[in-house]
Amino acid sequence: MLSKSILSYQGPLSFSTIDWLLSEFKLAAEDHDLSFKTYKKMISLMIEALENVTKYAIQVNCNGKSTSPEFCPSCQIRRNGKHIELITRNPVRKKDVAPLQIRIDNVNKQSQEELKELYKTTITNGEFSPHGGAGLGFIEMAKTSGNKLEYAFENLSKDFSLYTFRASMTL
Repeated sequence: MLSKSILSYQGPLSFSTIDWLLSEFKLAAEDHDLSFKTYKKMISLMIEALENVTKYAIQVNCNGKSTSPEFCPSCQIRRNGKHIELITRNPVRKKDVAPLQIRIDNVNKQSQEELKELYKTTITNGEFSPHGGAGLGFIEMAKTSGNKLEYAFENLSKDFSLYTFRASMTL
C-alpha cells in the first residue's frame, strides 16, 4: 500500500512553529480519521521529536536562497497501511553523531518493561545535558510508539550530517 502524507513541513523550526504544527496535525488527524488514541500518541511523539530538533539542531538560516534545503529541518507524518510514522530531518555536527547513535541504540535494546525502569532511573538521577535535557525524550518516544526508533545519518558537508529520525506506531 502506498504511504499517504498527513502532514509535511520544511523550514525554520521554533517553539511557535511547533505549536502551529500541532494545530495543523489536529486538523489533519480529523481529515484522516485517526483515532483519538493514535492522535494523542502522535502528539506526544511530535512534541518530543520537534523539541529535540529545536534544542539540538544546528541553527541555520533556512530562509535565504543560498542555504541548501538539506540544512533546513523538516517534519513529516505519513500513514502506510496499518502504520503511522513521524519522520524528522535536521543537520547535526558530525561530532554529535556518535553520541546520538549511542543514546538511541541504548533505548532500542531495552524491552518495554526495561524502558519503564530506565525512565524511572533517568528521571530521578538529576543529571542534565548541556542543553538542559535529562535524556528522557528517546525513552518516552520508544515507550509511546511501542517500536524501535530508527535513525540515519547522511553526509552534508565536512562538518555536518543530515540526521533522519523515524518513529512509527501501529494504528
